[in-house]
Amino acid sequence: MKVISETYLRETFRKDVPETFKLEEGQILTPSASQLLNEKGVKVVRGDDASCASEPEAAPKKTEAEGKTGPAYVSAMDGGLYDTKPEHMTQLTGNRLVPKDHPRIVFRGRLDTCQGEILLLQAKAHDAGKKALVADLSEILEWTRDIMRRDVLDTPVPEKPILGLTDAELRAHSHNPKKYYGVGHLLPTYDMGEMILRLNRLRARVRELEVSAVSALKEPFELGKPDIVQALNRMSSAIYIMMLKDKGGMYK
Repeated sequence: MKVISETYLRETFRKDVPETFKLEEGQILTPSASQLLNEKGVKVVRGDDASCASEPEAAPKKTEAEGKTGPAYVSAMDGGLYDTKPEHMTQLTGNRLVPKDHPRIVFRGRLDTCQGEILLLQAKAHDAGKKALVADLSEILEWTRDIMRRDVLDTPVPEKPILGLTDAELRAHSHNPKKYYGVGHLLPTYDMGEMILRLNRLRARVRELEVSAVSALKEPFELGKPDIVQALNRMSSAIYIMMLKDKGGMYK
């Protein structure tokens, strides 16, 4: 393998994180893979060379004279150290800082926007007496919050059902709505009713989120964190199913 990616390392370290990682001649690390090794405290050695090619960032240590900790933050961009967080920067993971216009931070901002959209739609559904729709929207909301948590904590999103449907069932339901919901595929029009149009707008927001995730997580040779992109794809399918359920009168 010529290119060592973050995805490959996560799979390799699934059971145990080693103290060193050997990089064979001709192999290169993607930026996110190098970052992951740094975060895990894994030293990189090249070939038979026992010297460290990539030292992990040292944890803040107390000085003997003052008994104080070192700098509280480190820049993920250039390794700069900070005692206080600059206004134009925010935390990516742990104490690692990036500018607030970093693609990962932009993605998280879009997640926030999506959550606000879901909450407004829930309020509308509640006022309309559609308790089942409120419940389905609660599940969608929890998905967005879980994606946010896992991106911040740098942990994978597990595969799990959504709206009680597995991946295969989700695909079957969204591809054959007549069989499951008694209605054909939807091409939204202005006269479909406000609830369906709001659901359609939410689905569009999630599709934008998916594009933003790809932009934020792509690496030179492959996509990092494909689990997040997959989760967003499933979420947009689930919202389309919610549109079908509303059209079929299942939320009354």
